Amino acid sequence: MSSPVSAALEWRGVSVDFGAFVLHQVDLCAPVGTWLAIVGPTGAGKSLLLEAAAGFLVPTEGEILGHGNSLTQLPPELRGLAYVPQDDLLFPCFDVRENLSFGMREGAQNAASTAGDAISRLAKQLEIDHLLARRTRGLSGGEAQRIALGRALLSGTDTLLLDECTSALDAATKSRVGDLLADWRTRGGRTIVQVTHDSEEARARADTIATLEGGRLVRIVAAR
Repeated sequence: MSSPVSAALEWRGVSVDFGAFVLHQVDLCAPVGTWLAIVGPTGAGKSLLLEAAAGFLVPTEGEILGHGNSLTQLPPELRGLAYVPQDDLLFPCFDVRENLSFGMREGAQNAASTAGDAISRLAKQLEIDHLLARRTRGLSGGEAQRIALGRALLSGTDTLLLDECTSALDAATKSRVGDLLADWRTRGGRTIVQVTHDSEEARARADTIATLEGGRLVRIVAAR
């Protein structure tokens, strides 16, 4: 008898009351090493699901688990997750290099030279290496999204929560970033949970697609 697949992230009967909108008793699992895409119309509750997992919203009922351990009462910084929202939330007082390295201060305990190499390498892959010495004010939306994504990738986490974080990228850049994410996931057996409106991207990248409508989980299908 085979052993059960370990869950990197799991929602068990999770409901979130957000005023006039309610997310209703969601049961959803992202096994370790998989890519889970969450799709649905605007206002379906997709972002609320990620924000509850990240610790920015408290469920009114249910439980959120990471690797079998309850995360429900933990603050965001202790959950071991990297959350990248659609709005970049960069630090305007830092330059791009400092924004990228921010998560490494708590997550990846690298020597300064090794950390610098990792930042430079990833910045080149994300095509933002020419911006490293710049402040973040005045950057384009696509540049800011890639910086926020790079910060998450450098954090040392094994689970990424991505909320429409490539929406400002053109098709070619989005494809290259998708390839980078796919490589990151495959090399380390890591997990990606992605909210997206791009059904084509979901089918191409994800292992599983979960559909939300009106705050309810209505469908879970294998993407490939």
